[in-house]
Amino acid sequence: LDFSISDKEETVEWNENAFMKMENLKILIIRNGKFSKGPNYFPQGLRVLEWHRYPSNCLPSNFDPINLVICKLPDSSITSFEFHGSSKAILNFDRCEFLTKIPDVSDLPNLKELSFNWCESLVAVDDSIGFLNKLKKLSAYGCR
Repeated sequence: LDFSISDKEETVEWNENAFMKMENLKILIIRNGKFSKGPNYFPQGLRVLEWHRYPSNCLPSNFDPINLVICKLPDSSITSFEFHGSSKAILNFDRCEFLTKIPDVSDLPNLKELSFNWCESLVAVDDSIGFLNKLKKLSAYGCR
């Protein structure tokens, strides 16, 4: 979904259970939209999640992102994240103004890119980042 950018941005009112019956959804990319609330559900088979301005402070509690390879949530309201499993290759949390810490990521040995540029509230980064052998790109511009 790519919403057009206009001078007057309108909030998208939607049913937060919209993804419940989309069990085969593998790729979800949402750009340029301002949503009224975050989702209550993501399919377990989701492999790519890219949601600019993700409206919730966390991923749905019943979502186990074991298959997620790419997670990009720039400009979102996310305050924290926790991922387990070795499939994650790219995590992007650029301009997440409410993100306060990067947790232990030692459970993500295949992580290749981690970006949290311009996260102005970020005050803590776990030391485990230094032990990720496959990490090729780490971006943290504009953080405290």
